Amino acid sequence: MPDGQIDDMEKWRTIIEPFLKSKLNEFHLLGLNHLKMDEFWQFVKESLEKKKDEKPERIHEVVAAVMALTVNDYMNKLRVDLFKNSSKDRDPSFFR
Repeated sequence: MPDGQIDDMEKWRTIIEPFLKSKLNEFHLLGLNHLKMDEFWQFVKESLEKKKDEKPERIHEVVAAVMALTVNDYMNKLRVDLFKNSSKDRDPSFFR
């Protein structure tokens, strides 16, 4: 995302806070009690940055993207992050 869009995202955080809280509550109800708002917001921003062709440019598009996120999306992100971090520590001979 260009810097301007990142700044917009930070400005929008307070505006879309009710939607973020609602989605975070949904994640908590589904068992992700440890997830805090700042971590969730980081996940939201990373998810939006990954959208190549359909990056939201308007606030209603950001809200729609937030509300479309699922616990499965978050768990997939955790798996990828775990794999990336563990691959740095892994012995290269393991793959021979």
